[in-house]
Amino acid sequence: TLIFNIIRRIDEDNQVVGSDSRKEVWEKGWQENLDDFKYTNFNMDCLIPKFIRKNKSIRLNQTYIRPVHPEFELNFVKVYRRWFLENYFHPFDNIYEFGCGTGFNLVAASEIFPNKNLYGSDFVQSSINLINEITKQKDIKLYGSLFDMISPDQNYKIKPNSGVFTFGALEQLAGQIEKMLDYLINQKPGICLHTEPAIELYDLEIFEDYLAYKFQKKRGYSEGLIPLLKDLENAGRIKIEKIKRLHFGSLYMEGYNLIVWRPL
Repeated sequence: TLIFNIIRRIDEDNQVVGSDSRKEVWEKGWQENLDDFKYTNFNMDCLIPKFIRKNKSIRLNQTYIRPVHPEFELNFVKVYRRWFLENYFHPFDNIYEFGCGTGFNLVAASEIFPNKNLYGSDFVQSSINLINEITKQKDIKLYGSLFDMISPDQNYKIKPNSGVFTFGALEQLAGQIEKMLDYLINQKPGICLHTEPAIELYDLEIFEDYLAYKFQKKRGYSEGLIPLLKDLENAGRIKIEKIKRLHFGSLYMEGYNLIVWRPL
């Protein structure tokens, strides 16, 4: 039944990643998080993105599992996030997240690095309103700005001695990532880290991977990211530090892969 439902979902899915209608969806979604944050007297659990769901079957090591713990995916994200923040961002004074959504990841960064400056940007206003509300209520060194990664604002400067990351954000650009990568190369942060889907990492000889490939290909998540980074490395513009498949994701695809590079 599970396999049948996945195949049917792939066949019936009509979501168009990167379309104008999706902007309205994200505007509304982050507004719901902001409303909940205020209604609950600023409970930080309201920052958990709604796409991280409880009590759901997920994929692990190229098969499907039903975790015993209802928040297995959330706990995985928290452990993984702490690991990459501590391992890659310790040397920097400033941390930037592009496509920051609720600020969920930047709040975690503030707990690990209370003295660092944190900058969150997103392409919808409700996200920035939520970031500013967090800063107001929790006294965190966190600053929000509107920023469209499809058409990067070259006047938005990344400060010296900074690290940059995205977490399920480049996936929403529908393959329109070249301008954003050029922007980052020109800004020269010390490190760029992406936790994103990567369609090139699936093994199409494995049925579960093939289904994830079909779903991801249909939506266009992060299409071409790894090939483009390799082209940029071959051109001498960047150095790829790591591309690592984590073999973990939602029921339909793997959204958690580690990609690390730095401008030259």
